[in-house]
Amino acid sequence: MNFEKNFMQNIEKERNNRVKEVEIKKHLKDYLELEEGDLASLEVLQTEKLPAQYQEQLKFLNDQRLKDVQVVVVPDKLWHKGKQPSESHASRQMVLFNQKYFETQDDSAWACHEFAHCQKYLDQPDDYEKQMQTPAFPEIASEYNYPNNQVELFTFSKQFEFLKQKGLSRNEVMTMIAEQYDEEHFVFFNKVLDKIYT
Repeated sequence: MNFEKNFMQNIEKERNNRVKEVEIKKHLKDYLELEEGDLASLEVLQTEKLPAQYQEQLKFLNDQRLKDVQVVVVPDKLWHKGKQPSESHASRQMVLFNQKYFETQDDSAWACHEFAHCQKYLDQPDDYEKQMQTPAFPEIASEYNYPNNQVELFTFSKQFEFLKQKGLSRNEVMTMIAEQYDEEHFVFFNKVLDKIYT
């Protein structure tokens, strides 16, 4: 009886995953302005199928809701975010990774950062967009609210806490971040790091 129940549950789960994959690819076709032939090159993964390094970051966030996040690996030639190797679509519970980066060790813990976006959205779906526009540190003068906003404060804090737990020093974290961000953003990052490395 249990075997039959588990079997049926697995079939339903696989069907739901296929439906989600179709929806994801339809969204990404428009978002990334892909040709029909490019869709087949996107790899959609369930969190339980992610490599161990990503499982470790999910475990750090300690949130069972994140098991439903879909991870999409985007080939390098289709990547659109420049130096940044990942991107969250929190309202869709989806994370995108540049393929080249995804296949490395993710030493900078970008997965933790992107999954934290999904976590933040699940915590406060109605306020997520507003918090994206609300400065984390009002004293930082900036034309844009990125990265100085309430959501990024949460996600970078999680990322930096994970890296600290892994034994990285503040300087090592800053060196990693410098690879993807400009000097003007360091006022924000220093304030976040002040909270973590005290």
